[in-house]
Amino acid sequence: MGDCELCGAMTVSTKRVKYHKSTIESCIRCIEKMNLSPAVNTSGITTSKTNRSRTYGSRKNLDNKKILVDNFPKLIISKRNEYNWTKKDLAEKASVRLIDIQNIESGKILEDKVVQKIEKTLNIVLFTEDNSPDYRKIKSNRGGGMTLGDFLNENGR
Repeated sequence: MGDCELCGAMTVSTKRVKYHKSTIESCIRCIEKMNLSPAVNTSGITTSKTNRSRTYGSRKNLDNKKILVDNFPKLIISKRNEYNWTKKDLAEKASVRLIDIQNIESGKILEDKVVQKIEKTLNIVLFTEDNSPDYRKIKSNRGGGMTLGDFLNENGR
């Protein structure tokens, strides 16, 4: 039992039908009145563009453990100003979109390919080796902290 998405009838038996290039749940009465065709289920295998995930960045930099320098927006802005280029000029010379230049200069991290194009165009180094140690908190088996019993035992009561 479901709700009809066309007429709004509640707790009626519904079927999936095609209606204006979309699949909806409709009651039997609406199906008959509007001569709707049932939706075709293709053996449970669906491939849609919405289910595909886009991956940003490259695996190459993950394996090499290269990271962006902390002050990359300031470096890009200062080097661009040194060449007397506008953001639009830099975008054209680096073959990237203007919005990408605006985003990276505001501090947003973009795809590695875009950053590498900007890096190459401005002749600057934006990626460095990640030499920072991996700090992970190791939980001890003991309790969270000092309890009232611990306090009394230490003070000899």
